Amino acid sequence: MMTLKRFKIGQIVALTMVLYLLGLAAEADAYKMKSNRQNRVRVDVRPVQLVAGKPAKFEVRMNTHSVSLNQDLVAVCILKDNQGREYQPMNWQGSPPGGHHRQGVLEFPTLDGNPTSIILVIRDIAEVPERTFRWSIGN
Repeated sequence: MMTLKRFKIGQIVALTMVLYLLGLAAEADAYKMKSNRQNRVRVDVRPVQLVAGKPAKFEVRMNTHSVSLNQDLVAVCILKDNQGREYQPMNWQGSPPGGHHRQGVLEFPTLDGNPTSIILVIRDIAEVPERTFRWSIGN
């Protein structure tokens, strides 16, 4: 009897782990990359973490062959939700300012409430006042 209980507990633990890992994989692939190409600079953005209770994170890639990408991304980005809240970035983990190719992860605080959509705004890259990237958040 004890062996059967251990077997069932082992199955439950294994199933829980599989579901957790599937959830992580689904979160990573849940949001499509959005692109903006203006003034010879291509900016690609994709949410990599939009989970309740955790910081919002976005993968950002910028590529060009004509201007220097020397912006402080923490200073030129803002995240807005459909409930009127705005969030300032907390951190940039990626390429330093300068050069023609940059990539990294932009981290924002945890989203408040239950927004159904978000807009990431990146300002003043290659004299483009604003580049906007919008996603619906599945609830």
